[in-house]
Amino acid sequence: MRKTLSLVILAAAVPGLAMAACPDGEARFLRCDIAGGGKELLLCRSETQVTYRFGPKGGVPELALSTTVGEGAEIVPWPGIGRTIWEAVRLRNGNVVYEVYAGFDRFDAADPEKPDSRFGGVVVLTDDAGEIAHLKCRAGAVDYSY
Repeated sequence: MRKTLSLVILAAAVPGLAMAACPDGEARFLRCDIAGGGKELLLCRSETQVTYRFGPKGGVPELALSTTVGEGAEIVPWPGIGRTIWEAVRLRNGNVVYEVYAGFDRFDAADPEKPDSRFGGVVVLTDDAGEIAHLKCRAGAVDYSY
């Protein structure tokens, strides 16, 4: 919890903190524009650490979380079946879980005449109310690292 609080304070204290930049040692998992809202989502990760940022496109994040895999973050790998390749990362912040997902249709991705098939978003859940929000990435504005 202390890491999360310090990152939120840092984001609010540093005007222009770049949302698109991942912390040292972490690689971009997903960066996208949220459909219909002028917001941006960024999730970076390493083998041991996950960083989540959400807020106005090009601005200071409204929410910034950083946590350790196994102690607040869980990586959900693609199960290896089906035509859609996808992965997810779940971050817990108190009783709220942010499930960031990304993927693509592998058959459409192999066809140069098909439009970009990458997708992503974040599902926000609480322990007592279940799903409270589902924000999807805008089509054509998904940078997924797979």
